Amino acid sequence: MTHQNSAHHDAAARPLRTPYHSLGGETEMRVPSWAQHRSVYRASGRTLYLVETDRLSEAKNDLRRLDRAGWDVRVDKTSAGSRARIAFTRRELARAA
Repeated sequence: MTHQNSAHHDAAARPLRTPYHSLGGETEMRVPSWAQHRSVYRASGRTLYLVETDRLSEAKNDLRRLDRAGWDVRVDKTSAGSRARIAFTRRELARAA
């Protein structure tokens, strides 16, 4: 009989949930065209998704949808025009930190 770490087993049983899964529905992922430069950072049990875009106006509806889906959405507009950085974390993790 093989012993499995219960935390590892629980993580494997859960589907990977990203902002792109939230935009795509239950079984698919959708990376929108406004998400031009994407990065992922993981530390201390948190995952931060960072998107850089110069199409913030195209992102508005998706950002509202992500907010309703439980994502903490933070938009940082740069002073140089229409560029913005958008950070996403799961809201329950943002509160716990």
